[in-house]
Amino acid sequence: QFFKSDDLGATFRKPQQVPVHGLEVAASGGGGDSHQVVGHATHKVFFTDLPADCVNVNTSRDLGETFTADQLGCGVNFGLDDRQWIEEDETFGPTACPPAAPSSLDCGNVYISFINFAVPTPATPTLSLARSQHGAANGSFGLDSVCNTFTTPAPLTGAADNAPTPCPDPADPLLQIAGPVVADKEGTATRPPTHALYIPFIRSPALIPAVAAGPPYQLYVARSLDGGDTWTRHLVAELGQHNPMNIFPRLAIDRGGNLYYTWSQTQGPVSDPTGFIGEQDVYYAFSTNGGEAWSSPINLTKEAHDSAVFPWMVAGDPGRVDLVLYKANTGINSQIAAIDAEGPCQEPGLVNPTPPNECNGETTPNPSVWNVYFSQSLNALNTGPNFKAVQVSAAPNHIGQICTLGLVCEGDRSLLDFFTVDVDHRGAAVIAYSDTMNGDLSSISRDRNTRQLSGVSVYKNETITLQNTWPLRDHTAFDRAGDVFDTGGLPKGSCPGMDVLKTTANRNNGNLVTITLTLNGPPSAGAATACGDEFTTGGVWGAVFWARSSTDQPGHTFYIAYRDDPSEPAHVEGGVMDNFNVAVTSLDFQHRVDGTLGGTCLPQSGPPATGTCTIAMTVDVTELGITPGNALLSVTGLSAYFFGLNDQAPLTRVLLGNSEQADSVAAFHVLGSGTI
Repeated sequence: QFFKSDDLGATFRKPQQVPVHGLEVAASGGGGDSHQVVGHATHKVFFTDLPADCVNVNTSRDLGETFTADQLGCGVNFGLDDRQWIEEDETFGPTACPPAAPSSLDCGNVYISFINFAVPTPATPTLSLARSQHGAANGSFGLDSVCNTFTTPAPLTGAADNAPTPCPDPADPLLQIAGPVVADKEGTATRPPTHALYIPFIRSPALIPAVAAGPPYQLYVARSLDGGDTWTRHLVAELGQHNPMNIFPRLAIDRGGNLYYTWSQTQGPVSDPTGFIGEQDVYYAFSTNGGEAWSSPINLTKEAHDSAVFPWMVAGDPGRVDLVLYKANTGINSQIAAIDAEGPCQEPGLVNPTPPNECNGETTPNPSVWNVYFSQSLNALNTGPNFKAVQVSAAPNHIGQICTLGLVCEGDRSLLDFFTVDVDHRGAAVIAYSDTMNGDLSSISRDRNTRQLSGVSVYKNETITLQNTWPLRDHTAFDRAGDVFDTGGLPKGSCPGMDVLKTTANRNNGNLVTITLTLNGPPSAGAATACGDEFTTGGVWGAVFWARSSTDQPGHTFYIAYRDDPSEPAHVEGGVMDNFNVAVTSLDFQHRVDGTLGGTCLPQSGPPATGTCTIAMTVDVTELGITPGNALLSVTGLSAYFFGLNDQAPLTRVLLGNSEQADSVAAFHVLGSGTI
C-alpha cells in the first residue's frame, strides 16, 4: 500500500490503485516490509518490497501517482532475501543527474541493501548490495551491481574486515541484522559530499542459524568509498551481553559528514546468558572521521524503570539530529509477555530463551504503556546526552509486550518492525508510526503520521512556524477545491457533491457533537456514482476522529456521517471504524447509533440546494461510549464512495461492502476538559 500527501502531511490519499484490494496499478507485489526514498535531484519516488526470493523495486516518475516495477531489485543475488533498504545518490555515478533534473530522467545511483540468508549456505548469510547506476531504470540493478551470488567469497575473519570485498559483509556466520544503507550525498558550503556509503549491522554468534542469536554482541558499519564497488567493515562498539537487536540499528549522516549510530540494548544483568533480561535503553555513538573511530556509547534513556525500543535518527547541519523511539513506563523488557508476584516471567510457548523466572501461579499481561517520543540535539557531537525529549503521541500507541524477534516471535509483534522520522525542506520532523490502540481488534496496527509545527530545525537559520497556519484549533479546517479522486485514485477535479471545502466540529453540553461539512453541491448516492465508477452504489459524508471510550477498549476511531445508498434510506449515523478484512479494502464505517440531519444542502422541505452548501450531522456521542470531557483527536472531514452491501458475512465480522476515499480535509483537535 502506498499513500501520499501534497499538502505537507495535512491530508493523505492513495494514488492510482485497483479498488477493493487497493494495490497499485503495475507495481510489483511482495511481502511487505517496504522502505522508500525520494530522489533529491529528480524527486522520483523509489520503494522496495519483499517477496523473499528477490527484492522488488518500484519507481514513480510523477511524484507517486503511478509506478513501474522491477522484480530484479536484488541484482543477481539468488537465495532468500530479507530486510531490504533503499537509498539514492542521484548526483553521483557515471550517469549523475544534474541539479533539479527532470523526473523523466533515469540518472544517478540507487542502492538496495539486504541480507541474503542462503549464500553460500544458510549458516553464513551475506549482507548484500544491489546497485543501479541508471536511476533505477528497469533491469539496471542486475547489470550495474558488483556484489552478486558469484562474487561471495569464503567467510571473513579478523583482519580480513579491512580487506576490500565486492559485498558489504560476505558469508559472515556472525551476521544477524542490518539497518538501512545511507549515502553521504549532502554537504556544506565548505565541504562537498563524499558520496561514501554506510550500512550499520550487528554481529553475534548464532544460536539457531539465520533465526536466533546470543552474546557477545558487536556493532559494526560497512563502508564503501567508491559508490559500492568495494567495501570494508569497521567496529563501532563491543556490547558483550547487552542485546542490541531491538530491532534495527540506524545510521544518519549530517551535512558535515559526521556519522551517528543509534540502537536499543538490554541492560542486563551482566550474568544474563541470553541478553533478554532487563529494561532496554536507547544509545547512540558518533564518528567525525568517516567511521574509522567512534565515541563511547551514550545512553539517552538512562532513567530507571522505563524501556525504549525502535530508535530512528535523521541528521541536518553538523551536530543537529532528531531521534524518535517507543518508550514505556516500566522497566520490563519488551520481550516479556507476562508478570506474576515475583515480577517478569515467561509464559509457556513464547520465544524468550531462559526467562528471568518461571511463571509461578496466576500471571497478568505485561503492563507496559508505550508512547512515541521525539528527541532533538543541537550538540550531538558532544559526549554527553545532549538531547531534549517530548512525547508526541496524543494517547498511548500500545500496551503490553513488543516482540522484536521478527519471524521467531510467538508473542505480540503488532507494532511491526520499525518506524521512521524524516525532515522536510525546512528541517521540520515528520514521523510515521504504528498504533494498536484501535477498537475491538487491539492487535491490528494502524499507521499514523505527525509532524513538527514549531520549534528548532535541524537546519541552521531555518524557522518552523506551521503552528500559526496549521488547522489545530478553532474547531475548523479548510480544503482547496477541485481535489476529488475517483475509486481508483485518479483525479476527478470538482465532482459536484463530493468536493469537501470545509469541516467544522462543535460539542454541546459534552454529549451532542455536530460535524458540519461545506460541499460544492448536495451529497447523494447519484453524486457519488457519477464521480466514482460503475460499481459505486452510494456515498458517505462526515468526519472520523479518535477518542477514549468507556466501553470494551481504551479508545476507538469513531465517525459521524451522512450515508446515502440504495440499500437503505439515507440517514445520519455514528459508529466505529475498526473493521478488519484480510482480503479486501473493507468498509470501515460500522453503524452503532442514529443521528439528526441539518444544514442547507438537504432542507427538510423543498428540493436540494444547488452549488455550495452545508450538511450538519449531530450524534449523541455518549451512546458511542465517549464520556463528557474527553477530547476528539484528529477530526478529519471527508467524502467517500460506497459499493457493495452494508451487511456482515454470516458468522463473521467481515462486511460485504467497501469504501474508498474521494476527498478529505486536514485534521484538527477538539480538546476536552477531561484526560486525553
